[in-house]
Amino acid sequence: MEGIVLKTIDYKEKSKLVYLYTPQGILSVKALDATKTKLGFVTTLNQVEFEMTSGKLPTVTEYSLKKSFYSIYENLTKVGVLAPILDVIFHLEEGVNHSRIYVFLIQTLNELLTTEDSYQVLSIFLVKMLAVFGIKPELKKCVRCSKTNLVDFSMLEGGALCDSCSIYHEKNYQLLYDFQQLYFAKNYQALTLKLSYQALLDEIYQYYAIHANFKLKDYYL
Repeated sequence: MEGIVLKTIDYKEKSKLVYLYTPQGILSVKALDATKTKLGFVTTLNQVEFEMTSGKLPTVTEYSLKKSFYSIYENLTKVGVLAPILDVIFHLEEGVNHSRIYVFLIQTLNELLTTEDSYQVLSIFLVKMLAVFGIKPELKKCVRCSKTNLVDFSMLEGGALCDSCSIYHEKNYQLLYDFQQLYFAKNYQALTLKLSYQALLDEIYQYYAIHANFKLKDYYL
């Protein structure tokens, strides 16, 4: 089995409880004598392969380090961006396709590790994850009449509006354009957006608050 170490907490003497995100979801395991023999396994943002015992709270028996993303913590901007990314992971519900999300999380951490534009990585991650929560905005047709001559975006209605259903508002059109660019992005090459990433993230956060009914952790320290 493999996973990404999300967090650890002290457990009895010299041991820790380790929370990992795996292709099967979030898993908690015991790491005995962690202060000496399992330092790599209990380091946050390490991607590890491991074996464990059975039971409700299994114990890790063997492990190997696959990749470390720990150096993300050396950059304060990236530390801030990491907080809402992990917050989304901890809010995932049962029944979602964890194997696909796990691959996407690894891709996101790889980009965050090397990028010079952390806010772009966060914006793409948050917008694409809306589909996982079942709240992806309608971006290809009007949410009211299904026409495709789109000029506006309704935060409350969760999607695009056509010129017949909306009074045109430039900022909302810019928001629609940017949501489309982020959601349908195939890679992390520079995107040409209408709004700044800070302004766009404010809107994405509002969308989560309205439609996912939870407030994401701040992305700035």
